Formats: sequence, C-alpha cells, structure tokens
Amino acid sequence: MSCSVPWGYLEPINSIYPRKILTKSSYTIGRHLHECDIVLDSPELRQHEYFIHLSSKHFIIECVNNGRSIIFHDISRNGCYIDGELVHQSKISFQNPEHIISLALIENRAYKFIRLSGLFNVINLDERYLKANLLGSGSFANVYKAVSSITQTHRAVKIINKDHCEKQIGPGFSKYLYREVSIHGSVDHPCILRRFEVFHEKTNLFVEMEYAGGGSLYDRIHKTYIMTDDECKFIFYQIACALAYLHRLKIVHRDIKPANVLLMTNEKETIAKLSDFGVAKYVYASSRYLNTTIAGTQQFMAPEVLFQTGHSTNADVWSFGMTLLNAYVGDTIFRLRGIRALNSISHFKKDAKEIIAKTLEKNTFARPDMIQLFRYTWFRDNACFERIQKLIHSQTGKYLNLPCER
Repeated sequence: MSCSVPWGYLEPINSIYPRKILTKSSYTIGRHLHECDIVLDSPELRQHEYFIHLSSKHFIIECVNNGRSIIFHDISRNGCYIDGELVHQSKISFQNPEHIISLALIENRAYKFIRLSGLFNVINLDERYLKANLLGSGSFANVYKAVSSITQTHRAVKIINKDHCEKQIGPGFSKYLYREVSIHGSVDHPCILRRFEVFHEKTNLFVEMEYAGGGSLYDRIHKTYIMTDDECKFIFYQIACALAYLHRLKIVHRDIKPANVLLMTNEKETIAKLSDFGVAKYVYASSRYLNTTIAGTQQFMAPEVLFQTGHSTNADVWSFGMTLLNAYVGDTIFRLRGIRALNSISHFKKDAKEIIAKTLEKNTFARPDMIQLFRYTWFRDNACFERIQKLIHSQTGKYLNLPCER
C-alpha cells in the first residue's frame, strides 16, 4: 500500500547503505533479496566487516494511524541501536523528527531517519527537496527543514502566507515582503545566512535558505544558561563582522537578538550566521538618522527605536550589546534591564563589561559604531580570530574580512 505523499526518508550515514524515500505504509530492511523492500546486499557492503552482522530481515519501519505514528520494529539476531539505545526483538515509536539507526553494532551508524511532513506543492522545490520537520513559526511564516534525496543537502525553506501578511500589515504588505527578500539576497558574507531561490505562488512565498544544524543562539543560551568568555567571543566576533559588513552597505538589520543568530553545528566553536531580514532596511538618509518607525523585538530594542526619536545603523549596536549581555548573564538581563544587569554580575570580565557598556550608551550619537567597537580590548583576541578564520575557510573556502580599524 502506498501513501499519497512521502512520510519518511532513510538517509545513509555510511555510503555503503542504499537511500530510500518511504511512501509505502511498511518497509522490511535486511539482506534477503526477495523478502525485503530495501535490500542490504550491495558489492560494497558485502566487502565490509559490518555485513556479517546483518540479518536476512533486520528491521521493519512502518507508518500507522494515517501518518501520525512511526513504528520501528527490530527483528534481527543482533539488534539495532536507536540514538545509541539498544532495541532488540521489540518495537518502539519514533517521537523525534530525526533518529540515528545503527545496525547490530553501536558504531555501525547506518541511517538517519528523517520524518517528512508532505510536499511543498511547488514543482521546482518538490523536484529537488523533501519537506521535513517544522523548524520554527511566526505570525505569518513557517520555516521547514528540506532534504535533498539526491545530494543529501539540507536546506531551510521559509513559507510566507501572503493572506496573513495582508491581514497583519495591510494592503501594502508586498513592499515589506519583497524588501526582505531583496535585501537578504543582495548580501554575501560567511556569517550571514545565505538566501538561495525564491518561489512565488498564489497564496505563499517560498524562500530557500541555508540550513543551520546547530539551532539558534537563543537555544544555546537557554541550554547552558551562562556562556563562557571564549564561547561568547567565538560567536560574537563573527556577528560583529557581519554587522560591520551590513552597515558598510548602508543596511540596518533592526532585529538583532539571540533567536536571529543561527549556529551551523552543535560544537562549541562553530560558524555563526545572522538571519531574518524581515525588518531590515537601507539607510538613505544620514548615517545617524533614519526614521521613527518601531521595528524589532522590544527587549533588545535601542532607546531611539523604542521612543521613536529616529534611528539608523547604531540601533543595531545597542541590540548587539543586549544580545551579548544576554549570552553572558542569561535571563538576568530581563529582570535587571541593561546596565543594571551588567553591574549585578560581580565576576564579570573587565574587557567584556567595557564593550557592553559602550554598546548600551543611551545617546545614539555617543554610541560607537560597529567599526569603532573593534578598537576595544575585548575584540583583540588574535588567537580567537585565527581559529574563526581557519574554521570558516575550511568549511566555506572564504575568509572573514576584519574591519580595517581594528
């Protein structure tokens, strides 16, 4: 029996195993040529030491209750490991969007099971990507993980509902929507999330973007509560360079916060990417004055934005400082606003305290810009910059251009 849409994808971790998009209600996986739907009997696999540990029928995976449940059933002699936990001659229900399946031996990581959630219903997207789990949602947009069954490339696809936009923003919503897409697509920096293609449909706008597997800085802060000085430097040096780049292009982001800083992996030292250009804008007036429109997230909003006295790129400097303070002190930042939160931490490092105090200068004209921030001691950890450069070059082939006044 086949389902109308794919419900799962077995993505091989080891290339000796075959990949498979799951559309039937049940699959048997093993070595038997005639009784298995997915046969583990390729010439490459036969030559591998893992082959002798595989059973003629090793496991069954099935979609039940109209796609609401995924059941994994081990039927092998040596068992399976799901996310490192042994499953032997028993059934379990898959609860997470993704699971690692090891066959017979815990080190034999064969597959990543990815739960799918239907189709994008956009021909150019559905030809290349499978729609996986929901990564996040907003008032008029959802972001899904997308997986290529050919290259195993992972993407994030933002689906913006035009009807919801019109209800919340008004008839002129298209101007703001296309400004976001245009600005995001015009920038190219190793620490800014890449925007790829955009697909227009009658009711939705689909934006294909880079996928960040490490989640957001918000997730990391809430997981660890307080980050170390080295962790903060490694991430915030990158975001500072990204902001300096945007400001040179006369772009103000206007929504710098932990949720909009994405991390490419779960490693402590990882590439950080600035994301979400929903309220970004070009600065056409003077470098210090833009307009009185409220934009962004209130807890991280500069005073000149909050009180509508006129703002420009320096509003991002305040938000950068609040985000850095949040990383250092956790939720204390919301109980004791700004400088009071900074002063409440007795063990705070002097250099970090200085840089945050400078960014949280209430007078926008006295507040240093992003280029000037690099003159301060906190930004002079050359060893940290060298590690960042090495990581970025190894993963992207690019180098991080440091502000010239550093």
